[in-house]
Amino acid sequence: MIEPLPELSTAELETLLAALDPLLDGFGEGGSCLDDASAFLERLGIGQSDGGETTSPLLQWLESWRAAGGNRTTLRLMVQTLLTGRQEDLPD
Repeated sequence: MIEPLPELSTAELETLLAALDPLLDGFGEGGSCLDDASAFLERLGIGQSDGGETTSPLLQWLESWRAAGGNRTTLRLMVQTLLTGRQEDLPD
């Protein structure tokens, strides 16, 4: 059975959206835009533990997305949609 992705707060979704910004192309040392996003999060101090296990929910999202063959564009759209839905749920 596939483990569900952890729920992210609005602040975490905003951070993930920033990490997926196309202007960060080449930020990381890997060949993928998701490597750039991971490097950005690690620079913010949102990284992996010494044991190499992914501890950050944001990195769990990136790694799950990578494993599913997803790309930055579709993940950005999904995160933007989740953020928009949260803003609509706020009381007036």
